[in-house]
Amino acid sequence: MNLLSLLGMSKEQVIGKDIPLLKDLIKKASPSLLTGSEYSETKSFHDRHFEVLTLPFRQSDGSSLIRIVLKDITNFIRLEKELLKRNKELIIINTLSSAFISSENMDLVMEDLIDKVLLITDFHTGWLMMNDDQHSRLIASRGVSPHVQKYIAEGGLDTLCINALKIQDPLYIVEPSVISEFPVLHEEGLIFLAAIPLISNNRTMGLLFLASKMDRDFDFDFAALLSLVGNHVSHIIDKIKLFQETKRLAITDGLTGLYNSRYFYKYLDLEIARTKRYGNSFSLVLFDIDDFKKLNDTYGHQSGDEVLQHLARILKSISRETDIVVRFGGEEFIIILPNTSEEDAIALAHRVLDATQDMKIAISDKEEVSITLSGGIASYPQNASSAKALLNAADNAMYAAKAAGKNTIICFQGELREKGI
Repeated sequence: MNLLSLLGMSKEQVIGKDIPLLKDLIKKASPSLLTGSEYSETKSFHDRHFEVLTLPFRQSDGSSLIRIVLKDITNFIRLEKELLKRNKELIIINTLSSAFISSENMDLVMEDLIDKVLLITDFHTGWLMMNDDQHSRLIASRGVSPHVQKYIAEGGLDTLCINALKIQDPLYIVEPSVISEFPVLHEEGLIFLAAIPLISNNRTMGLLFLASKMDRDFDFDFAALLSLVGNHVSHIIDKIKLFQETKRLAITDGLTGLYNSRYFYKYLDLEIARTKRYGNSFSLVLFDIDDFKKLNDTYGHQSGDEVLQHLARILKSISRETDIVVRFGGEEFIIILPNTSEEDAIALAHRVLDATQDMKIAISDKEEVSITLSGGIASYPQNASSAKALLNAADNAMYAAKAAGKNTIICFQGELREKGI
């Protein structure tokens, strides 16, 4: 490129003028002229980039001259920056996408996610908060003391979270004066704090906080990086939620919200293995709604569905947190009672029967229905040596309760014996 074109000046305007670029080129060219060696460097001028080649040569009369060639590499530099940017974006995407979202332990997934975020952003402190009703719940954190974790978990930063959400920007940089309003953050030595809203379906589901004990240079590229991280963290959390929902639907009865038979068989095998290992026992209670077909035929299947939903709520309310309540199919329900003797299982079954008899279900503005249950109880390992045998024992006991007049509980012990209400 012609130097005069670059400067936007004529030859006359250049001669005798103090032009910084020209002086710098001559200064860099002097050593090359003395040594006779070529020299190259890159320079920027007026938002353009050049490769400057200094080429000394000797004329026939023995005098030494130097040729300075400016090669415009602006487009190359721009392309290189774009490729570096895209490469960084791909690194971010690949790093974050490697979070093991199908893990059984979601706490570990979230901790792994925050670790990856800190790695690619070069922060050492950060925490992830998710909106829960009117509050922000701490999900995972790294690089903060237990005292600060407790402070955040107890809602100490709720006002800060509210302010970050109100702004509705892709990035919220917390001013030092605002940080100083929270003594616990000041005592932690935090100087820089950024909050990145996590958005899904136009709704903010949480905030990603990144903090530093040193000041950080903030420019457009840095803001773009954090926004990109926020977008992909939001996407990954969406995938995690989808995985959890898919998993829940796979083991849940759609009508009652109870576990389904698929989950029952899986859990029953686990409970038998656990019982064998620790030498304890557990019980099954199998319930069947008496005369359910007649109810469906008389009032319709919609009324039958309402009965099933009401009974599911009773079973959930009476059972313990450790119990597994299952809609086994049709009008049959099973409860797995871990570490529960036959006598305790009988007591729970009778509470279910009593609550069911008291249940009145409105099927229209003028009509109500009530139901009764027949139940069978079997315990492992007292009544069976395998999952199939245990289920058969409970099933036989339940049919014996039907034969005994319904609305009763029968226990299986080799020979069926009734446990009347």
